Amino acid sequence: MSTLVLHMDKFKKDAIRGIQSHNRRERESHSNPDIDYSRSAGNYDLHESASDNYAQAIQNRIDDLLMVKAVRKDAVHMCGLVVSSDKAFFDTLTVEETRRFFEESAAFLTDFVGRENVISAMVHTDEKTPHMHFLHVPVTPDGRLSANSIYTRASLKKLQADLPIYLQSRGFGIQRGVEQKPGSAKKHLDTREFKQQREALNRLIQESEEMAQRFQKTIDELEQREEELKKSIAEHEQQAEEAEKILQEEFSLPKATVFNYQSVLQKASALITEQKKALAVKHITQMRMENLQREAEALRQKQTRLEGEYAAHRKQSHEEKESLESQLEKADAIMAGFLEFLRLPEIRPLHLDFLNRKRAELLQRQSERQEAEARQQSERERHIQQELEAVPQRHRSRMR
Repeated sequence: MSTLVLHMDKFKKDAIRGIQSHNRRERESHSNPDIDYSRSAGNYDLHESASDNYAQAIQNRIDDLLMVKAVRKDAVHMCGLVVSSDKAFFDTLTVEETRRFFEESAAFLTDFVGRENVISAMVHTDEKTPHMHFLHVPVTPDGRLSANSIYTRASLKKLQADLPIYLQSRGFGIQRGVEQKPGSAKKHLDTREFKQQREALNRLIQESEEMAQRFQKTIDELEQREEELKKSIAEHEQQAEEAEKILQEEFSLPKATVFNYQSVLQKASALITEQKKALAVKHITQMRMENLQREAEALRQKQTRLEGEYAAHRKQSHEEKESLESQLEKADAIMAGFLEFLRLPEIRPLHLDFLNRKRAELLQRQSERQEAEARQQSERERHIQQELEAVPQRHRSRMR
């Protein structure tokens, strides 16, 4: 009988975005070869949420708690339970039965953590083995944010035992899996989680680089526009100065007499026209200068805002990067310790024996499957032979 896979993980605030991106396949990952994106459309979420944003949904739930003390920076904001089994188990189920398996699992876990605390129950069918990521906010019955209070050694042991019993009562042939103790190394390492952490770190580095490139491009464009504005303002200032000079020039007209009033009138008219033009130029240039100055000020404010946003993004990325690198260091240490453990003289024979038994079980299953296929083929051939033998009898009956 296949065993139930049930893993629990705790996530701090800075890891939530990466988990959401992985669960919802928001970006294509090149570091996880197990994902077949041509089948990602078959993934589905069994929990209907008011928000598609994990971080916002978690914050909304925390706000509902009306806690007196502020949430600690290093507090666990989300817990994840991975539910699955081996490939042989799912090979015996139809698509409908597979969905029902995860629906029953999600229903049981929802009762365990409280429906109001569930964030997502995403089922992935685009990897080698179907599995469900059941995510929730770790809220205790008395309204505290405390993952350690919910997932004690006793509660994890009970959960590992109760869920397969419940699934058996729902018609699934599955038994209890390996217990995972809080704070202890896993008896078998979950490479999917390790790849998720590595993927999140690579994605974070890529996002930071892209953000830096976009920021630099925007700053270059702003600086270029600012230079253009400075040149335009300088040109308009020069035009305004020239117009002002014209307006300030003192013009003297000859005294008009009966004999020269016509020429004096023409000269006075020309001077008035020239001053009107200068006045209009001065007015237009001043308006344009004011508009350009407002635009330049808006650009400076935008640049200041972008610099602030970029500084905040760099700080957040740095904190997330440090957290992910710390998690990866721990994962590396666990894997290194596990490999050293397997090399111990007293453990290696046991490990080899375990591998041999697994290979034997695999060969046995393959042999049983081949025998079943052979029986089915033999049954089909026998049925066809019976049909062929029955044809002459029916023909003779019709002839009579």
